[in-house]
Amino acid sequence: MVHTTAWRARFALSGALAALLLAAGCGSADAPAGAPSSPADPELALLASMHTGAFTSAAQAARDADYQVVSFRAARIWSERDDGIWLYTEQQVEGTPAPYRQRVQVYFRDDEGLIRLRVHTVPAVERFIGAWQAPSRLAILAHDQLVPERGCDNIFRQTSPGLFEGSTIAEECRNAWRGAAYMRSVSRVHAAGFTNWDRGFTAGGEHVWGPTGGGYEFVRLEDS
Repeated sequence: MVHTTAWRARFALSGALAALLLAAGCGSADAPAGAPSSPADPELALLASMHTGAFTSAAQAARDADYQVVSFRAARIWSERDDGIWLYTEQQVEGTPAPYRQRVQVYFRDDEGLIRLRVHTVPAVERFIGAWQAPSRLAILAHDQLVPERGCDNIFRQTSPGLFEGSTIAEECRNAWRGAAYMRSVSRVHAAGFTNWDRGFTAGGEHVWGPTGGGYEFVRLEDS
């Protein structure tokens, strides 16, 4: 939900946390394709709201040494836009001085009516550390400065009331981290938190990075 997408590592992290570190994507910064998606779309708004706030993987890390304590923070931005619901996100390993990943994400419906999550890299990202606490700081960021992570959209559907499941498509999300050719991302989002399981594979299908026992489990903090 992890988290999900071509990521650039800012810290050298080991073990299963490699699932959170991917090489940077490429592409132009055009707006999401598809019909306008606004908060008036209740299903879209519900999914985005459940992915907004403060989350931690501390409980999972306490019971399984293969996982580290990672925080995920997300805040709504650009609420005036009618092409989706936009979020600013940060992820940080406990004990490190700064986030290792900062992105702008958008939930929107495509031309077929499917819910997509698209992730964008942000230029000079250090300017915005901690902006989830004060989203107005992103007012200086222009939409056309964003770079979408091509081929790495997660497509979501509501599989039961209040539970959304999503994934990337086949081998479309290209990735070169640790010798991979592509990555696969699988997510589950609900009111109490979300799980994000990212793994990298070679062109021949060999698993080369990412946890083998399941994704990172992020639990919503009570005050978020």
